[in-house]
Amino acid sequence: MKISYPALALCVAVSGCATTSQAPAPGLVVADDFESTAVGAIPAGFTRTGELGVEEGVAHSGRHALMIQPGVRGGRSIDLTPDKVAALGGAHWGRLYYKVKLPAPLPTGRLIHATIVHGAAVSPLAKDKIDLRLATLLYYPNGDFKYFYNVQPPRGRKEFGPQSATLQKFNDQWNLLEWHVDAATQTYEFFVNGQEVTDISQHKGAGNYEGIEIPDAFQTLSIGFTNYQPATGDGFTVYIDDIALGKQRLGPVRGAAK
Repeated sequence: MKISYPALALCVAVSGCATTSQAPAPGLVVADDFESTAVGAIPAGFTRTGELGVEEGVAHSGRHALMIQPGVRGGRSIDLTPDKVAALGGAHWGRLYYKVKLPAPLPTGRLIHATIVHGAAVSPLAKDKIDLRLATLLYYPNGDFKYFYNVQPPRGRKEFGPQSATLQKFNDQWNLLEWHVDAATQTYEFFVNGQEVTDISQHKGAGNYEGIEIPDAFQTLSIGFTNYQPATGDGFTVYIDDIALGKQRLGPVRGAAK
């Protein structure tokens, strides 16, 4: 179901974004539609991990999108520079579109854990360094997957986070992912194509860190595709477009492909 939001301009905060005539959304920190980034490059305001770059001809809006090159295992991402991460503070909304090139590979074992949005921070509970997977999924040998919220502490503490009960399959459509974190209220919310995935969203309340551990500040934040277990064939090819992060919900890109 499509939901209506104010239009979002994609030319703020990160140099190299395509210009528009619309006013920037309030509180916008990072936005990029990749249109002004050269093929093979990544946009300004990011560093690169692994094999990926902008490609032309497959896009959610315009002509350009970020193409995650096929990989059997490992991480490929664009990583926000420290000043952009710091500007997000302890609360932000994020938005991106993604699709997996079909036919999708399958796990070589019992499952693949794959992450699209990843952050690192100091736990407000245990004061150790944790990895927070803000948009992540579990993918099974029958081709089904489900989204979940996942925190990986260092050795000595078990990873945790709720999983969605709904199973789905990769398709050839652009899918809108949105996430929201707030350290002050220990809130995590996740939306797919405008619909909240309520069985993984959490509202713990101020100071209630158990099972969520949203930090006061992130140390890193990355967007891409990391599969922690190996896939069949050449692995996953993934496209990402129209990314944005800010202090308010950003919603879909108006007038772009669904």
